[in-house]
Amino acid sequence: MLPRPWVNRPWPQLQMAERGRLYLWPRNRSFGDSKARPVVVIAPDAATRHGRRWVVLPLSSVADLASNPLAYPLAPSATNGLHQASFVMTWLPTTVHADQLQGPLGRLTPADVAAIATAVIQALDLQGLEPWQPDS
Repeated sequence: MLPRPWVNRPWPQLQMAERGRLYLWPRNRSFGDSKARPVVVIAPDAATRHGRRWVVLPLSSVADLASNPLAYPLAPSATNGLHQASFVMTWLPTTVHADQLQGPLGRLTPADVAAIATAVIQALDLQGLEPWQPDS
């Protein structure tokens, strides 16, 4: 049996889960951005609790993304903190140090987080289905 270091330990101080939160990334040089861009945290909560480098997906308000099947649409709401219709770029996960983020702006619904996770799996072909492999 594998060791389970969490057994018989006091629970860590609980904090708000970060997955599904929207933040503002002031300038994402890796995408060539010259302006601030919202991002959504997709890293599992265990990763954000124990590390300061988080996996995020950038958002864009460019209307042309509406025709991109990999872009997940988000309407602005008081809950998510967006001010205009935006698209989650599910094919561009990146990491960012949490200290570089401003916010949080808001939080996505559990349904949006689940749909975005499914979209990331499809966008990055994480199921490993290559075109030459038959669907099972």
